[in-house]
This record gives sequence, C-alpha cells and structure tokens, in this order.
Amino acid sequence: MHLEAPIDGWYVWLAVSIVSAAVGTVALGLPTGPPPDANRAANAIEETAGSPYEASSTYDHDATAIKVTGRTVAMRNEHGTTRATLTYGHVVPVAGNERLENVSAGRAVEDEYAGAVRDPSRNAIDAFLADVESAYETNTDEWQTANGPLRTRTVATGAVPSVSATVDIELVPGDQTHEATFEYESTAETGIRLRASGSDDRGHIDERVTGTPTRKTETVAQFDENSAMSFPIDLRVNAGGTQLCTETVRTDRGDQPVRICPPGGKTLETTGIDDRGYVRRDTEADSFYVTLVDV
Repeated sequence: MHLEAPIDGWYVWLAVSIVSAAVGTVALGLPTGPPPDANRAANAIEETAGSPYEASSTYDHDATAIKVTGRTVAMRNEHGTTRATLTYGHVVPVAGNERLENVSAGRAVEDEYAGAVRDPSRNAIDAFLADVESAYETNTDEWQTANGPLRTRTVATGAVPSVSATVDIELVPGDQTHEATFEYESTAETGIRLRASGSDDRGHIDERVTGTPTRKTETVAQFDENSAMSFPIDLRVNAGGTQLCTETVRTDRGDQPVRICPPGGKTLETTGIDDRGYVRRDTEADSFYVTLVDV
C-alpha cells in the first residue's frame, strides 16, 4: 500500500531547517577563546608591589588593552573584559612617559634623572616624583593599548639630599674682599647655587656647582685689585628649587670661615606627594618607594 506524506510535513521540515540554521549562526557567533585573566595579572603585580625591597616582574597576557584605576586592574580583548582588585596599595601606570618607562624597564632613577642635578632649581628626586604625579593623573582610569608583557617594577629613590656649606672670605683693607672660597657637600648628587652680594651693590657671585657626597672646596670668585665685594656680604644657598640657607657676613667675621648651612646639612624639600597613596616614604632612609606598571 502506498502511503503519502502529509502535506504539512514539508512545513515541519522547513521549520526544523530554519531553526538548525539559526542555532548554527548563534554557535558561530560565540567567543572562540577566553577573555584576559585579570586575576593572574593582579597577582603578578602584587608579587612586586608587596615586596619591602626593590623588585620587578613581567606577565605575558593576551589583552589588547589594560586599565589601572586605583586598586583595580581591568583587561580586555575581543573575547571580553575582566577585572581584579589589588591588595597592596596603588600602582602608577607610566605609558607615554619616556623617563618612567625607562625606569620601569630597569634603569636606575638616579641615572635616568641625572640631568636634573645640573639644574639647581630641581633635584633628581623631585623631578622623578613630579613625573610620577603627572603619569598617575594622566593614565589612571584610561585604557592603554597593550604592546607587550605587563611590566611591574617597585623602585626606591636615593635619600633626599641634604646640603651643607661654609664660606671663607678674605678681608682686605677698605672693608672689602677680593676672594670668596666655598666649601660644600651634599648627601647625594644635586645641583647647588651659591650666591653672594656685596653692600651698595658692589660685587656679586652667582655660581652653580654640583654637590656630591664628597666634600669639595672651590674658589668660586676671585676679583682683581680694581674690583671687589664690599662688606657686609649677603650669602644664599639654593638647591632643588628651595632657598636652603642665608647668612650675612660683616667685617668682624671677615677673616674666619662662616657656616651658611650648618653641619649635618639642610634637607631639600620634595613635591610632597607621598600622602596620595601611590608613593610610600621610608622615613628611616628618607627615600621614596613607587610601584610602576607599563603595558
């Protein structure tokens, strides 16, 4: 006996085919890989950030962009976005700041910022902390294109420089001098500006030198017989954008060394950003710790 398929069977077949095609389309649209692992990235950062010493680490990842916001690390790629929280304080994303990128790659802070010591209006630590502040404010909560491994480095600056200085002025007849000899030192390499002004606008010294941990004696001004600096003489010592010490030398002190900055030194001021969470100050060593992250 010949049986014919019911005519509505074609509609059933067509409906099943359409549903199958739709399911196949949905399957093709599903992610083919996992999103980045933000938890592993956070762990890699904290291995470094949690160290009480200088340390560094790298983490290979598959993110196309990374964002650091305070204690949160976010990572994304074509498969999705993940986030994780840091336990050990804030880190500073440094992308776009060449000097901080160099430091995060292993260069010493003092070497990268050595040029600052040639400018008595700044010091290397102050210049470094200013860059840290700028990078934090510019990059925090901003997606940064990931160009390689996630690199983390905790760095420590040297001690904040302190400066001491003494001047020896030769008194000659007529309450004046033809020579001023400065002795100076710093606990770290930093630019120092030494200035002296004679009374009645007679005679000036304005010299820039580099102070080092080794005490130096240097004749910074020597006048000929037709030129002199008149007493009383005002002396000023500047470093790191700060006027550290001032002193006035009168004729009754003209033949003895005069301390401008006392023994033990005058400590330079810094930018004062150590109270913002992303900079830690070691008060015993008088240095600063910062954790830098480069993507």
